[in-house]
Parts: sequence; structure tokens; C-alpha cells
Amino acid sequence: PKAFSVFSFADQSRELEKIGRQGGGLLNTLDLTRFINAKIMEKGARFESTIEEESWLLKVAAPSVETVLIRVLGSGSQNVYSGRDGWLFFRPTIEYLTGPGFLDPAALELRIRSAAPQEPVQPDPIKAIVDFREQLARRGIELVLLPSPAKATIYPERFSSRYEHPSVPLQNASFREFSRRLASHGVRVFDPAPLLMQAKSTQELFLKADTHWTPAGAELVARGLADYLVKNHLLPLRTPQQYVRVAGCAANNGDLAKMLKVPDAYGYAKQQVELHPVTLPGGTPWAPSRDADILILGDSYANIFSLDGMGWGTGSGLVQQLSFSLQRPVDSILINDKGSFTTRQQLGNELRRGQDRLLGKKVVVYEFATRELAIGNWKLIDLPVVKASSAPAKAAQGLTVKAVAGQQQIEGVIEEITQPPRPGSTAYKDAVIAIHLKEVTSGGKPFKSKQLVVFTWGMRDNVITASSRFRRGQRVTLKLRPWSEVEQRYGSFQRIELQNEDTVFLDIYWLMQPEDERVPAVVRAAAREASPVPLVVPPEKRPAPTPEVKAARQQTAAVAGEPLTGDLKAAFRKRLLEINKSLEEKQTRVYTGVDGWLFSKQEINHLAKGEFWGEAAQKASIAAKPESRDPLPAILDFKQQLDRAGIELIVVPVPAKAEIYPDKFIEGFPAARIDAGSRLDTVHRQFLTILEQAGVESLDLTRLFLEARKKGEPAVFLEKDTHWSPYGISLVAEALRERIARRPWYQELAKHKFIEKKEKFKLKGDLTDDARSADQELETVTLSRIQELLDGKETAALPDRSSPIVLMGDSHTLIFHAGGDMYTKGAGFPENLAYQLGLNVDLVGVRGSGATPARVELARRRDNMEGKKLVIWCFTVREYTESTTGWRKVSVVR
Repeated sequence: PKAFSVFSFADQSRELEKIGRQGGGLLNTLDLTRFINAKIMEKGARFESTIEEESWLLKVAAPSVETVLIRVLGSGSQNVYSGRDGWLFFRPTIEYLTGPGFLDPAALELRIRSAAPQEPVQPDPIKAIVDFREQLARRGIELVLLPSPAKATIYPERFSSRYEHPSVPLQNASFREFSRRLASHGVRVFDPAPLLMQAKSTQELFLKADTHWTPAGAELVARGLADYLVKNHLLPLRTPQQYVRVAGCAANNGDLAKMLKVPDAYGYAKQQVELHPVTLPGGTPWAPSRDADILILGDSYANIFSLDGMGWGTGSGLVQQLSFSLQRPVDSILINDKGSFTTRQQLGNELRRGQDRLLGKKVVVYEFATRELAIGNWKLIDLPVVKASSAPAKAAQGLTVKAVAGQQQIEGVIEEITQPPRPGSTAYKDAVIAIHLKEVTSGGKPFKSKQLVVFTWGMRDNVITASSRFRRGQRVTLKLRPWSEVEQRYGSFQRIELQNEDTVFLDIYWLMQPEDERVPAVVRAAAREASPVPLVVPPEKRPAPTPEVKAARQQTAAVAGEPLTGDLKAAFRKRLLEINKSLEEKQTRVYTGVDGWLFSKQEINHLAKGEFWGEAAQKASIAAKPESRDPLPAILDFKQQLDRAGIELIVVPVPAKAEIYPDKFIEGFPAARIDAGSRLDTVHRQFLTILEQAGVESLDLTRLFLEARKKGEPAVFLEKDTHWSPYGISLVAEALRERIARRPWYQELAKHKFIEKKEKFKLKGDLTDDARSADQELETVTLSRIQELLDGKETAALPDRSSPIVLMGDSHTLIFHAGGDMYTKGAGFPENLAYQLGLNVDLVGVRGSGATPARVELARRRDNMEGKKLVIWCFTVREYTESTTGWRKVSVVR
């Protein structure tokens, strides 16, 4: 019988062998007994779920039984309670309100003892929240708690006639003590329940057959939270972003109705709601910003009206409405279910991978459903300080963090797989599970990563998927694509993660689904059709600028003063320091120059520091470790490693935009006097001279760009972005070709055929998010889109890992190449280099910093740069002082 599989331990041979190696004795016998008992319980529960899913008797009888429970007895189903007037309630929320106090010592002890041995429970929310707050406080970040109330907290009269006229929100017996203890620890709590209770008489704030609030409820909470943050001075002043809202609508049955066996039989028709999607003034949809100073951690209460898969539309959720209320960008990590730990765990995982999601943050808002206080696993999550050495340490053990781009077909053995929840046991109809694969190959050949993690659907529409039937030890063949390519689409769904912390550093992939080939649905505003290119709002239709924006428009004139004369270098330096001081006082990240040009505060701060190497590096650099502040030793060390391997190096520092376009930076700077003979980059020229004296070849882009300006050629930088323009890219690629073409090894290489196509492209620069202007228009540039000719057919010019030339660096290597926030693909630095050189280059591009992280990525390959002839190292000059990771020595060639 199938039930005998519960007592099979064939797939636990490794664990049994490990226990056996511990020797004999009573303790060993107890460990073995606990392990066997836990596995029998786990497999028994899984077998029971399988019976429920496959039983024909259950499928036939369940709807009839449910009908009696709902229609006759008025009670509800296993996890859904029937309320009054057709309202439905999620059983765990009712049990949260009616059960014992979640802080009661007996209740806490019972939860600990009742947990499965393989997944212990930490039931005390105060312990986890205070620990979270203290870790954030060490980084100067404020924590604000947002416990989202249950529907019955606000509408108990919709559940029971005993609450005809409730005057206060209904809560668990421990909630007041919970709030008091948190306050004693300095934890800020924004409880929206009183606000919702007060407003419910004028509008419907929760969905009739769903767990969550209505769009009106989400908007009310967002406004209340925004007021709380402003009144408590938790966010620095900044220029409003000028977000707008448009009209929209959505209709759905609700998650609770869908948990029933035959929802249509009970008259739970679709409920229609009015949405207000948030966009930029030009119609560009709202998107989270990693550069924002506020981060929202949230569960399905934040995801609803935002995550398309929940069926209630997009662009209108709690986070978007908060962004609108504050008129500022917001970052977010949202994952359905288990708000007690999943979003904190995701944040911790990103930090462990070296991705500092907390960089620049002033406030973290932690939202979760109040029922989690009684049923959640409040794990203590470590938030490590991001260090350049943390990820490489794992890489040395064979664990990597960068997946191969594009679709991949691989074979592997399942080491571990998580299980989806039982259908109908949660308020979410979809769940993502995780698979740990080992012995990974592709086409019978070794794959880049010997081990990797695969996310896939474990449950869709309350039906268990075939993937969840996989078992440990099973060899599978899967078609994958990198998780980074689909994370925005699937990352917010309920997800059951692996518990092995080492898997955090493995490459992550997504098991390809049929719908991955299709464009996901989007909410269309009722007033207009979606446009493929963001619209530019005509001046007469733009919103009137706020007083703050009007004041910001006077910034340039206030700082600039009279036209510059005499010693331009001294005058430029004086104005630069004045502007930098002004930006620090205003706590803004963007300076608005002349004719709408925008400049980065980071760049201006770097220029204001002067010398940045030797002893001066200790004061100039913001790197945490003193030994990582001077860029010179790290560059020379990398050069020496390459020399030993017979590999050449060309360093390509991208100059500061303000030193190429000082007339756009400072009012009154005479454009006629800008040329290569009167340069402003004295400090950078000195550093290039030092590099050249040490034998490091560099490409002087300042001279190249100033000569282009003198000839009246197109702009080499984007007006409203931190990066160079498409023309600047093609100019640098051509200059590099002239350098490289003289190399004998290059002349011997077989060349490929590439073609260049010019096309117009509109973009919204990355500096406009923080710009002090309400009427930013899209910038139009001319791309050089590159295609490779193979057998007479045009195909994408893709980076080639086997190329003898490696292009490494920061986002200047990715803009117009990587797509997404890098605007488009096929027209970036790698493609233009390929066009000029006649061969595709290898690419190691890192968003954020090309200083240490780019070399770390190169080191993770662990191939000692075999087959390489040349490294082109491209990074912005502000990295000399503004890189938080600094310039650590990295062993790339061993």
C-alpha cells in the first residue's frame, strides 16, 4: 500500500549515516528516535495531503458537505467562516481574535513544543522585532511597524450579530501589551486600525469575499502612514516627485470565495472596485526605486492591487499609494504570506549576497498581517553589514551568485525540495517552491555552477503542480532561465524557501513556464490606452509646480551669481564647493544646472574632495575599511596579477560630467573657453600620470570628450542621467579600437561581421527621480544598435565568455545593453566595442560599483583568466572616493 512509503527512509540515507557516525549510547539513540519520528510525521502529513488531492470520494462528497456547512449550518468550510450578509472571513484571523493572548507564556510554550523538529518555531514577535530594530538602528535607520488589521477587527458586526455597534477595533488579548512593550524598547508602531474604524461609516474598507482591504482602505492607510512619517520627522526633506493618479477598475471573486469547493453555488459574484493607479506625470507606470530612502517590507496586504497574479489589478497598492501621498520614490520587498519572517529573510539574503538593499535608507516600514502575531514564526534574521569579502568567501567553496543569462537546459540531482501548502489551507491560491540541485550538467557537459537553486510553481490556482512531486535523489532535466529575469514578475508570490543557509549564495533560476513567453497583463487606465512609449505631457497640461519646486528652480541662479571671468579653474572650484555645501544643507541628491541639465550629488561630492590617493585617501574615501580607501594599491595589484598571466590592461575612467560640461553645471561659464587645452580635471590628470608612470595604460576620455565638444559633435553625456550618451559610447569604442588594433595578437584573430543601425530613442534619466523640477520631459538620443551577421542573418551581438578581451566595470558597461533600468538592449558599450573590433567581448558588468565588486565577479569565475589577452576596466571617476566597498585587493589570477 502507498501508506507504507511513510516508513521508507531511502532518501534520508545521508542523515542516518551522519547520526550513526556520532557513535552509540543513549544520546545517539534519542537523536535517531527524534529524527525518525519527525520524518514519519512529515511524510504522514504529506501522504494525507496526497490522499486529499487524489481521492475521488473526497472530490465527489466535499462540495455536498460544504454546502450543508455553509447553506444549512451557516458555519463555513475548513478555513473559511461564513459571516453575515454574504461576508466571508479567514479562519486564522478569527482564531487570532478569539484565541488566547499571543504573548501568554503558556501559549508561547505550547507553540514551541508543537512545532516540527525540522522547523522549530520562535513564537515571540517582540524578541524578533526588537532585534530587527536594533540592527537597523546601528545603521542609522528608523523602523516603523505597520500591523495590518484583520477584517473582523474593523467589521466584527459582519461576522456576528453580537457586535452591532462596535466603537473600538477588536484585537487579540495581547495586542495592547504588545504595543506597550514595543514602545518601551523604542519601536515605533503605526496602528491603522483606529483610523479604519473611524472611516468605515463613510466607505467600504474591506472586500466582501477576500481577506484584504479595498483600494479605499489601502489608500486611507497609505495617507495615514505618510502623515505619521512626516509628523515624526522620520524622512529628510526633498523635492516632491510629482506622482499622479489615474482612474481604473478591477473585478474579482476574492481569495476566500476561491477557497470554497463550489463558490458559484453560494452567489459570490465578482466584486468590482475602483482603482487609482499611480504613474509619473507623463504616464510612465510607478516602479520601486532602490535609491529611495524608504523601504517597505510587506505581505499580501501590501501586494493586493499591485501584484497582477492576485487578480485585483496593478499599480494601486499600499506602496504605490504611499509613494503618491509622500510624493517621493519608495523601495519595496513584498512577498505573500508569512510576513513574520519572509521579507526580513529576503532582506538578509540580499545583504549576504553583497547587495546592500539598506544603502541610503532612512526608514524601513515593516508591514504584516496581525494574525502573524499569533501564528507566525518570528525567526531572528541576521542583517550582515555588506562586505566585499563575504560573497567571495562562499565563492571559494564552489558557490556562485551570478546566473548564466538566457534560457538554459540542464540536468541535475535533487538534493532538497520544499513543499507547497495544502490547497485551501492558506488565503493564497499560488505558491512558489524551491529546489536545490547538485551535480548539474548541460548537454552532458559540466555547467557553470555545480549546484544551483530553482524556483518553480508548487501550487497554481489551489492545485498542486507536477513539480511538487519531485523527490530528493531524483535526476531531472529542466529548462531554466535566470531568476533575475523574472523576479519582478514572480518574486512577490507566496514562496517556500530552502532552510539551508549555504544555498543563499547559489545561482538562482526559474523553471520555465508556458506563460513566460507571453507579456504579462497590465492594468489599463479607464481614461486611456497604454502607450508603448511614455508620453510627454504638453506644458499646458502639466501640474502646477509646488512651492518647493519653484524654490528649487531658483537654485542655480542663487548659487551661480555673476558670469565667470578670470581664472576659470579657481572660479569653477569655488562655485563647486558652494554648490556642494548647498546640496548638503538641502539634503538633496541631484543638482539642477543650466538648461535642465542634472548632476549627481555623488559626483559633485567627489570633485569637491580634491586628491584621493595616498594619505589623502583616508579622508576622501567613504569606504569603511582604511585599507580599502586608496585606489592606487588595488589598481597596481590587479595590474601585477595580469602581468604575471601575460594579460594586458587598459584603465578607462569615465570623467565627471561637470568637468566636461561646466557651462551646463554653472550659470555664466563661458562655453567658448572649453577645450582640451584648458581642462578642469587637474586632480584626475595627476592620478592618470601616476598610473602611467607605474606602467598602467589608460585612456584619457576627458581629452577625447573635450575635443568632441570643440568640434560641435553630439553630447557625450545624457542631460538628465549619470551615464554617458550613445554617442559618447561609440566615441570611446572607436578610440579603443585604435589602441587595440596595433596589438599583434589582435591582428591574428578571425573577425566577425557586424552592422550598425541608427535609431531614435526616448528615455527618462535616472537623475529625474530626485530632480527639483515638475516638468521633466523625456530625453531623445540616437542609438547605435548593433547586430551580428551570422550566415547572412542578423542576430544579437551577445557577450562571449570565450573572447580574449574582457570588458569589466560599473553600469557604464550596462547602459543600453542590459535593458530594464538600463533602458534598452543591443546598443551599449559591449555591442559598440564588438562593432569596432569585429569580435564580441566578454563582459563583467556590475550595477553600482566597478571598483571592487567587478573584480570580485571576475574572481568568482575561478578560471585564472585563461585565454584572455586584454582587460578593459571601465568605471566612473566618482568611484575613487564614493565607493562604499572601496578598493580592496582581490586575488583574480592565482
